[in-house]
Amino acid sequence: MTAAAESPAPAKSRVGQIPTRPASEPLSTGFADLDHLTAGGLRPGTLTVIASRPGIGRTTLLQDICRHNAIRHNRGTALWTLEEGPEDVVARLLSAEARVLRHQVLAGTIDEAGWERVSQRIKAVEDAPIVIDAPPSATAADIAAKAAELVAHHGVRLIAIDGIQDIRPERRNDLREREVGDVVRDLKTLARELQVPVAATAHLNRSPEKRIDKRPCLDDLRESGAITFAADLLILLHREDAYDPATPRAGEADLIVAKHRFGPEAVITVGFQGHYSRFLDIGTEPVLSRPDLGAGFASLFSGSEGVA
Repeated sequence: MTAAAESPAPAKSRVGQIPTRPASEPLSTGFADLDHLTAGGLRPGTLTVIASRPGIGRTTLLQDICRHNAIRHNRGTALWTLEEGPEDVVARLLSAEARVLRHQVLAGTIDEAGWERVSQRIKAVEDAPIVIDAPPSATAADIAAKAAELVAHHGVRLIAIDGIQDIRPERRNDLREREVGDVVRDLKTLARELQVPVAATAHLNRSPEKRIDKRPCLDDLRESGAITFAADLLILLHREDAYDPATPRAGEADLIVAKHRFGPEAVITVGFQGHYSRFLDIGTEPVLSRPDLGAGFASLFSGSEGVA
């Protein structure tokens, strides 16, 4: 694993060890039902957008997909984070892998049992072929130039970007919607040119909080309908326990596949452990219409510490 700041130069020496291999097959997300729905996962040349309100877990879900590919499958992964520092990303990865509380990782207050679990997983995290770039600001062109180098010469197969709306536009415009539209179209072009999947996160506006059930919809994407138009796969993330901690669905999250260019839309339920900075595959069947979601997994999964 490599953390990069302004330049990917330190990353090149690490990622150079990634074996180059054909990138024609989809990349698994780590969630069986989502992979089944998408015929294998994230397809090369496509743009996937994960959107939610703050504190629901879009950053966690994006990093779960990165963690699954880089740590579990040794696939070269490049992650740009415009909302966190590299040390925060590493803390999330280690928390999820070793099942220790993220704030304890950052504060260095892990107990003896936690250190035992860390010792078992830290080498896998350290050796993972993942580049973490956390610049204070970046344009889509900045990201594209570095991504092209990593894909062409170092075998990177997945590009992840945390914060579409945080990418600086190349050209200033009086309409924020046009600026975001230019950025998201550049990301789609990047995916098609490099023939790797690009996954990114986006903010939703406050409209879900005005609804009784708080469930998001496509119209809630903040500042740009261009995101809806350009994305091949658009996942709206929803957790009932973010609004009602006493819900029987505490510890569950819905991946609302609101747009799927190559297949059906669906709602997929996964487990959520916010205190460990991770979502979990609970292996339920995807629901192809609005579901009767029923009782939850409160006894198994709980906590929403520091979720983004």
